[in-house]
Amino acid sequence: MGKHFVGEIGTSIRLDTGIDISDATVQQIRWRDGAGASTGLWSGALFSSHSNIVGNVGTYFISYTTVAGDLDVAGEWRFQAYIATPSGTWWGETVKVNIFNELE
Repeated sequence: MGKHFVGEIGTSIRLDTGIDISDATVQQIRWRDGAGASTGLWSGALFSSHSNIVGNVGTYFISYTTVAGDLDVAGEWRFQAYIATPSGTWWGETVKVNIFNELE
């Protein structure tokens, strides 16, 4: 699906960190809603797949699956990975995703 809509449930949000995060003790996705009025975080899960940044398969992703009430406002949402490992903490690149109202 190319577009995402307000109220979607079960949408996977996966952020490619570009580093091996298999030893992460904290993996979160920070977000700001499309209205720019609310911010928050979701606890993510580690996800292994091919990273376009690294060009290899490994544990480079944080994944979160939306539930009811998550994507509740149309507009340009922003997502950012936050990782903590025994050797440090990092923020990922900000990803912008347009969330549309129904019938848009």
